Amino acid sequence: MTGPAAPARDARALRVAFVHPVLGLGGAERLVVDAALELRARGHAVTIFTAEHDPARAFPETCDGRVDVQVRGRFLPAGVGGRLQAPCAIARLCWLAGTLAARGDRFDAIVSDIAPYALPLLRAARALDPRAAGARRPRLVYYCHYPDQLLAPPRAGWYRAYRAPLDGLEGPAMRAADLVLANSHFTARAVAALGVETPSVLYPSVNLEDCARIAAQRGDESSFLVVSRFDPRKNQRLAVEAFARLREMAPAVFARTSLTLAGGLDRSRREDRDTAASIGTRVRELALDDKVTLRPSPSEAERLVLLAQSLCVVHPAPDEHFGIVPVEAMAAGRPLIAVARAGPLESVVDGVSGLLRDPTPESFARAMSTVAEDAALRAQLGREGRARAARFSRRAFGDGLERALRDVVGE
Repeated sequence: MTGPAAPARDARALRVAFVHPVLGLGGAERLVVDAALELRARGHAVTIFTAEHDPARAFPETCDGRVDVQVRGRFLPAGVGGRLQAPCAIARLCWLAGTLAARGDRFDAIVSDIAPYALPLLRAARALDPRAAGARRPRLVYYCHYPDQLLAPPRAGWYRAYRAPLDGLEGPAMRAADLVLANSHFTARAVAALGVETPSVLYPSVNLEDCARIAAQRGDESSFLVVSRFDPRKNQRLAVEAFARLREMAPAVFARTSLTLAGGLDRSRREDRDTAASIGTRVRELALDDKVTLRPSPSEAERLVLLAQSLCVVHPAPDEHFGIVPVEAMAAGRPLIAVARAGPLESVVDGVSGLLRDPTPESFARAMSTVAEDAALRAQLGREGRARAARFSRRAFGDGLERALRDVVGE
């Protein structure tokens, strides 16, 4: 769904509910908040239902009244002893679905993301609701960031048995939706492989306005910047090892640069804590203590400052299903090095708006050296990146989402 069209001004306003288990600071949460803001700007009534919303770890729009947030099921845990996170998330989603079914509100559409397991419950509740008839029944929309079963670790031993019902239900649960949207063609192909009709692609939005206000590089920037959650799938370790390789490959570049790893760190999640600890250990093993800085959970303002001060944004995630950070880097006019796989292949033009490389320390170190030593290339990547990023604006996302919702509702 590219090439947005202007919304019809005389069309009926829709009532839309979003169901999201934890409204924190991640990319999925950013998408839900942007969706709510854009729909509200078009005159639609929007409510986000969530089981967890901590104002200390949430986007400001969810705390200052710009977005209507309803918390239900706060008593349900996010995990048990650092484990069972998937069943707990499903329990939260099902509780939220039950809450929606029990309310007297008449929504035109209910949008779910993260995991589809509550969709069959919502569909059953819709069919059994004596108050709903025909077109008045809410339409169910699922926005897929990526199939959960493809994100989970390899199956072995007891974990195979634990994952079997979740994996077996994911495809049928998606098919309970009236409409499935995907965040990229890469994700759409993965969804289709689960037996779901090939979904429409609606690229996520990016906060281009704040990024666009970042001035062009002055020429004295010296920090390679990684922005991502402290999650093993984000592969920050690759950036650390590439920076260590830079010490041997281009010692003069290494001497005048540093590496900053910034991103969300939820200390209640053992996986996040273990990832940060592992990265810290690797930094010490490579004797990079004075050159590498970890910045856990920076505020939005701090993150923008880090972006403005960066020489280059390094994005080492190997299987990014879309990737907000590469688009933000381009929007800010910063050179970008990303993995030549998955989502960045759709958002970045290699050699024009960024550099796409194999996920090896050697390939990334060579790219880092090239960017640091070539001012003309940095200027070109920054200029072309800003132009490329414009197609991923929040307005374009809002136009595409509104059109999709009107289509599925039948208006």
